[in-house]
Amino acid sequence: MTTRAGQGGRTTGRIATTDGGAPPEPAEGHPDRHHDEAGKRSEGGKRAAPANVFSLFDNEEAVLDRTEVMLTQLAAVADGVKVLAEAYRRGYREQRRLVRLSDRMQADLQKANKRLAEQQRDLQTLNEALSGEIETSARLEAELRRLADTDPLTGALARRRFLEVCARDWPRRPGQQACLLMLDIDRFKLVNDRNGHAAGDAALVAFVAACRSALRSLDAVGRLGGEEFAILLVETGPEDGALIAERIRAAVAANPVATEGGPIGITVSIGLAASGPEESLEAAMRRADAALYAAKHGGRNRIERAPSPEAQG
Repeated sequence: MTTRAGQGGRTTGRIATTDGGAPPEPAEGHPDRHHDEAGKRSEGGKRAAPANVFSLFDNEEAVLDRTEVMLTQLAAVADGVKVLAEAYRRGYREQRRLVRLSDRMQADLQKANKRLAEQQRDLQTLNEALSGEIETSARLEAELRRLADTDPLTGALARRRFLEVCARDWPRRPGQQACLLMLDIDRFKLVNDRNGHAAGDAALVAFVAACRSALRSLDAVGRLGGEEFAILLVETGPEDGALIAERIRAAVAANPVATEGGPIGITVSIGLAASGPEESLEAAMRRADAALYAAKHGGRNRIERAPSPEAQG
């Protein structure tokens, strides 16, 4: 027979047996079962928890260690983020500085290009002005050379230029030939005295025109002074030179000079000297001048041929 025993009028919830044996274990979930387990833990002090039961306190150190590791890692990550943020800020500031610098450089470049364009326009204007000055200078130089090289009245070569041409074209090698003519308008002073200096100028112009009508383009005619002229016939022997001289004499005599007082006739005396072997220009000019003097004294309006150097020697 079983009875419930209690303290203070309460039952203990345990079932007593009359046969003196141990009472049976309470059923699973019965309150007495939990009470017995608590009593067993109290007997003999602490009792180890089962291995399969989780204890927060047993894992606390490991959790704290892992937490510290994670915090360290987070701190390192935070430091890295700070470094990156600072680098980004520096990069952004540098980028903005470079952008401002680029803007200033572009503005300066635009100003420089504008100034360069203005300078190019100014330079072009100066170049055009300089080109005009050069052209003007070239024309003036050519005109001065022409005036220096030619007689302004007749257009014949001036004395200096004629002598330069003769020195250049006078024969220097064996087999080369040339003739030198010295010409003087007959009684030219009388023409001036009777008809005036304007008529005398017209006579000089007409005389040179008559000479050129009988000459080739490679021949040269020069005014040595007053009414005295000279002609160089290049690549010409004595016979051909005499024929050319005669054409000149005939052309001058056949063409009266037109003046305000009416036409006037003029004639010319010519001395001819053919080049000799290795003869200098100066020697030939002396022979031609002597022949002209002989033509003057021989009656004027005629041609006198100078003896060859060999005959004079």
